[in-house]
Amino acid sequence: MCKRALWLRTLWHTPPPHASQRLCTSLSSLLAPLAPILFTRFISAFWNTIIVNYTSIPALRLDKYLLLIRYYIRDSFTYLKSCDWYVGLVNAFVHIMKGDWKEVKGDLGPLSSGNGRVPDGIRYHVLDVWVDELERVAGDDGVGVVVAEWLMEPVRRLEDEGRTKVVRGRAKEVLEDERVKGWLEAEELSESGDEAGEEMSEGEGKGGDEEWNGFED
Repeated sequence: MCKRALWLRTLWHTPPPHASQRLCTSLSSLLAPLAPILFTRFISAFWNTIIVNYTSIPALRLDKYLLLIRYYIRDSFTYLKSCDWYVGLVNAFVHIMKGDWKEVKGDLGPLSSGNGRVPDGIRYHVLDVWVDELERVAGDDGVGVVVAEWLMEPVRRLEDEGRTKVVRGRAKEVLEDERVKGWLEAEELSESGDEAGEEMSEGEGKGGDEEWNGFED
């Protein structure tokens, strides 16, 4: 009941758009001061609450909750970045999004591929903002290929195992985004460059051992 009051009731009674936006910002900023173990439990509780109550939200109020979802995704990425994209924490976050986090029995994740209790409307919206918010938080530094692979794993799973053709199509569009391709290909380019550099170094080393005696007659 406390969770429902925190995320649903407070936003329900703030009709002016600017007031709703400020409240969404305040609610998502609650993530910032949390310790990692509390962050994972808090974000899991948020998604479970939103998913369970999503179908009861009137259409005229839905935009406010979609904004709240966007802000929670943004501030989740911000939190992960503040922890230097620690792989263990990113891994836990990804499992929460997929709905198979082992710490919570019956966990509901917005990017779960086969759980019929998760409304497709939530899946669509999360997929729509996933790359935009990741790019916004990562900035020019990017996220690195390991983190990008982890964060795109739920999307790949939706593309392969999504319950509907529309969900699978949306997931495919995300993976074909040029920004995603850039994050995932950055490491391949780096590795190719490293290999080429090593080959040149080896060639120079071999050539350096041979003494040139001029042209042959």
